[in-house]
Amino acid sequence: MTRTLRLHPLGVDVELCLDDSISAEFEADLRESWADVTGQPRDGEPDETHRLALTQLDEPEVSDVVGGSDADLASQISTTVTLDAIEHNGGRLVMIHAAGIALDDGRVIAFVGPSGRGKTTLAKTLGREYGYVTDETLAIDFDGNVLPYRKPLSVIVDPSRPKEQLSPAKLGLRPLPDAPLRIAAIVLMHRVDEHELEDGPLISPVATGSAIGWMVPELSYLPALPDPLVQLAELIDATNGVRRVTYSDASQVAALVPEILSAHGDVQPWTAGHSEPDATTPSATVGEDSYRRAPGVHWLLFANEAVTLEARIVRQLAGIAPGLWELLGEWTTLTQLTAELIEQYGEVADARELVQVALDGLIEANLVERVQAAVVGNTASK
Repeated sequence: MTRTLRLHPLGVDVELCLDDSISAEFEADLRESWADVTGQPRDGEPDETHRLALTQLDEPEVSDVVGGSDADLASQISTTVTLDAIEHNGGRLVMIHAAGIALDDGRVIAFVGPSGRGKTTLAKTLGREYGYVTDETLAIDFDGNVLPYRKPLSVIVDPSRPKEQLSPAKLGLRPLPDAPLRIAAIVLMHRVDEHELEDGPLISPVATGSAIGWMVPELSYLPALPDPLVQLAELIDATNGVRRVTYSDASQVAALVPEILSAHGDVQPWTAGHSEPDATTPSATVGEDSYRRAPGVHWLLFANEAVTLEARIVRQLAGIAPGLWELLGEWTTLTQLTAELIEQYGEVADARELVQVALDGLIEANLVERVQAAVVGNTASK
């Protein structure tokens, strides 16, 4: 006889089918550990996006999970459910690999970091003082509302045994507040050895461009979002910039929560753009290679740097590259680019060579396309 467990991670309908090989004891533990991810959304969910996510699927997705020991199976279930939820929300939510806690008024802090950085430990520690939102994926809609994902936490109970998947309740973590959840702060986790913290834990601002570079590897389905870099930059602006917390023990961070909320990151003004395919060709009378931005590139331009997204790869451009990027909206040549940059920044030694090196790097990164003078009017070579 097959039993089912219906879950609703991040608004996605997932059904787990348990066959006769699954013991009643394991099933009971499974239902208890996932109790906060079952049922319908909480009363008073603030945004229609949450409700739409629940009604868009006519039938639940069925996750077939096969494992060895109970611990292996529980871990596979957690991974599979999470991946299902992330996949079905691609392009609809900003999903960050982060731990999240909520204050009583619904403000949420996201602690961002890669696997092994200590997110579960931080969620477990802070979740005893603040509402536990997630230790894995923090999802935010385009209006700043947070979808909680109170999945079981993977913790070491017995060092001689594999990690166990324990429910928030079993770990003594607090429930969510009775208030709409809104993202209030984004924090980059920087855990160091105790001897490296001479003056104790530290909060420091992170410039927007650098923050995007740090965050992108921890974002799921970023290129699927509409205007992905714009979505990320607007989220950073709305939370007063990104902060970094340097600490050695999770218990130190709890005392920093009020300061985290009052601190600001290094918010930088930006402009955005997206290069579209262009059928025009450079003039055949130029007699010189011509260059322009390659199609399909999203970018943010700051005062002293640019951030680009192309084929799921994010790059930070510094030096003269941001100045070049501004000039490459239409076909232009090395001579024209060099002259423009000299007018902007003044005469420098070997200016033409420096511009050529920067252009070659942009071409190699698939950010700029080139038409060689000998084949103008025929085909572009990148």
